[in-house]
Amino acid sequence: MNKVSYYLVVIVGIVTFLQFIPHAFLGFPAVLEHIRKGEISGEATQGMQMIWLYSSIMMLLSSIWMFFLAKPILEGKHVARVQVLYVSIGLIAFGLGCSYIAQEVFNHLFFFTVEGILLLLAVTLFYKKEKNEQ
Repeated sequence: MNKVSYYLVVIVGIVTFLQFIPHAFLGFPAVLEHIRKGEISGEATQGMQMIWLYSSIMMLLSSIWMFFLAKPILEGKHVARVQVLYVSIGLIAFGLGCSYIAQEVFNHLFFFTVEGILLLLAVTLFYKKEKNEQ
């Protein structure tokens, strides 16, 4: 049983869900306010709204997916391990990419890097294979 891995995946799922709520319900109105003020204009107006909607939905889906993967991680299922690994790589890449763009390691999106590292630890350091796997 991979109890530590299970809890790490659940924690990342909960945190991602909690991040989704302000992102979707406070962030989108803020984007609309920037558009209203003219700070975002032209073709970027629709693009920004679409990107924000997409990222909100993907945050929600990512959190839900962590909940679906948590039990198979607990049981040591390889297919779940690979999926969590890919999500961890994506979160780490996103967080580091944002740090590069912001030219500041500890920017407001750095926490995505932390989530990715937690998931990476869940499928490496704390992970135990199923007994019937080689």
